[in-house]
Amino acid sequence: MPENPSSSPTEPPEQSAAFEKWRSGLAQFTGLGLSESEKAERERLKAQGKLAKDWDKCEGWKRDLMNYSPMITFLLNHLKLAGCPFPSSAMQCHPCPENRAGGFSPDHGILLCQDRFFNKKHMEDTLAHELVHAFDHCRFKVDWGNLRHHACSEIRAANLSGDCRFTREVKRGFYAFNKQHQACVKRRAILSVLANPACTSPEMAEKAVNEVWESCFTDTRPFDEIY
Repeated sequence: MPENPSSSPTEPPEQSAAFEKWRSGLAQFTGLGLSESEKAERERLKAQGKLAKDWDKCEGWKRDLMNYSPMITFLLNHLKLAGCPFPSSAMQCHPCPENRAGGFSPDHGILLCQDRFFNKKHMEDTLAHELVHAFDHCRFKVDWGNLRHHACSEIRAANLSGDCRFTREVKRGFYAFNKQHQACVKRRAILSVLANPACTSPEMAEKAVNEVWESCFTDTRPFDEIY
């Protein structure tokens, strides 16, 4: 019996499966033609892949800095000399909210915000900043609930880490040639103290920073001078 000309020939199963695989792959690549659940899964996998990529980069930079950065190796050595060796495991790479690059906790060590670094130099400055806090906590027994203590460590960390170098300030939109470094250190110290739960106002943060400014800005330990 002749075939009905209006009917379509049935595709072999393997050909149909190959087409579906191609269609699905194209949809995943472009995002077009996906169901809502498929779109959600696609975004989840993309985010998961980005997290893994950011973590790998952060860990790689951390290893490089611990081995080859004069600033970081110097601070790590002085932490060890002070009786507080700081292993790699105490410096953790994690994703963070915006406007944060790192942090120090006496209980948990150093946080490195893996998705917030512009480049390795930015990470070096951040790690140096947090290692100054670690050094202060070890060497001077900082009470982080005491705003004057906190202010002093923030002044020292901003002053010594490279966080306030001129090029960083230009990127932040601050342009001044007269005492720009001091202005940056004070501004950033006040912002950090303001985030302390014991601080209830910008005026309180500024007062704490001003009260310890002279002694803490000139205290460059463990460096002989500003790096």
